[in-house]
Amino acid sequence: MTIRRLHAKQFSDEIFKTDTILIDIRTPQEKVIYGYIKWTDLFYDMYSKKFVDNMLKLDRNNKYLIYCWHWNRTQYVLQYLKINWFTDVADLIWWIEYWEAYWFNVIRD
Repeated sequence: MTIRRLHAKQFSDEIFKTDTILIDIRTPQEKVIYGYIKWTDLFYDMYSKKFVDNMLKLDRNNKYLIYCWHWNRTQYVLQYLKINWFTDVADLIWWIEYWEAYWFNVIRD
């Protein structure tokens, strides 16, 4: 697996590919406070005890995009997915604020 690091525009382009699944790996509190990307398919709190189980239930042949708050967590998750034979995973370089800085909207419930 090649780990792909995508800037906001590239990440946005990938979201709209029909075979891509978008995963937010932040805490529920971060989602509420800072918002989330509208097209997010899954919300998996990286600090949850269920996180690893949830990730391992995913189909390793699907295409995944992941994002977090400050880019640190995605580094660990990307490596974990690579070790566990996922074939196509990319993350948003920097963080959700970076997404907003490039005029992409976030949803705040």
